Amino acid sequence: MAALQLAALLALLLALWRLVWRPRAVARSFARQGIRGPPYTFLAGSLPEAKRLLIAGRRGVPPLDAGCHDIMPILLPQFHRWVADYGKTFLFWIGPIPAIFSIDLQLIKQVLTDRTGLYQKDFMIPVLKSLFGNGVILINGDDWKRHRKVVLPAFNYEKIKVRALSIV
Repeated sequence: MAALQLAALLALLLALWRLVWRPRAVARSFARQGIRGPPYTFLAGSLPEAKRLLIAGRRGVPPLDAGCHDIMPILLPQFHRWVADYGKTFLFWIGPIPAIFSIDLQLIKQVLTDRTGLYQKDFMIPVLKSLFGNGVILINGDDWKRHRKVVLPAFNYEKIKVRALSIV
């Protein structure tokens, strides 16, 4: 009986650590680096605020002009608002899981062209693989190196220039 109580207590402490302490520690760590974001709420993360902003944003958005390509306020009003509030790169929460959102082109380029393995692409892979397959963007490690080596010659400057002239 005592062992069962001890196991239950340890499970409760582990759950509290994962759902309360760890998100706060991650948020503090990113805040020290200058990356802020919407506050973490227990179990739900940033999703309640995102839902509120999505509903409010969809109500007040005028129709898109024919010549305008800025669909972010219509499609993702919560992210549009968070970019205005927190800057080009911010931390938000999908439940207890931290996620970084960025529209900083240099940062995006650094992440997508990373060869060190620092930026893993594992979080959304099951969902994205069903849409895009096992391509260069979604794989890591040796598979990524092999795919990139095969695809890279197709993006040679001279080849792109010839294709661009035939398209235009």
